[in-house]
Amino acid sequence: MGGVGTEQSVSLRGVQRLGLRFGVTYALIAGCLFAIYAFPFELFGAHQDWLIGYLAGYARLAGAVLKLLEPGVCVDGIYIHGRYPLQIVRNCDAAEINILFVSAMMAFPRPLRRKAIALGLGLLVLVAANVLRICSLYYVGVWAPTWFRAAHEEVWPLLLVGLAVGVYLACVRYMEPDNASGSA
Repeated sequence: MGGVGTEQSVSLRGVQRLGLRFGVTYALIAGCLFAIYAFPFELFGAHQDWLIGYLAGYARLAGAVLKLLEPGVCVDGIYIHGRYPLQIVRNCDAAEINILFVSAMMAFPRPLRRKAIALGLGLLVLVAANVLRICSLYYVGVWAPTWFRAAHEEVWPLLLVGLAVGVYLACVRYMEPDNASGSA
């Protein structure tokens, strides 16, 4: 009986060590990515052309989807013009969700190749969800403008966090060693 308890405590210590390693790695990666994303480059005279281009990309993606239903929608940089004008700014890009997802994926102890595949697919899902969010906010603004703030600041952030957790769990399942073929 003593041998079983010893094996369980060794196993428990190993799991705790892995958990600690994951937590520290996750925190370091997320901290670095958040520092880069939130750094006030403009205060030091640096241009943020990369950020404007990134935000304009989101505006173009959402604008392209909106044009399928509303031919009058046009995009100018970070602005979407139509029946309800939108401006894509920092925090409209769901970067925080993407940073948390990327950090968790990179911290997870699996081979880089499998992580890269899961990471790419997961980010694709999250970007698509954010484009859907922007498009839905456009229509909330058109049809129920008094609900825009609640949808933008309360409902969609919670939905994106829940989706990111679900995508992460699906990616972890995909990366399990017994799923080497990628099939569940």
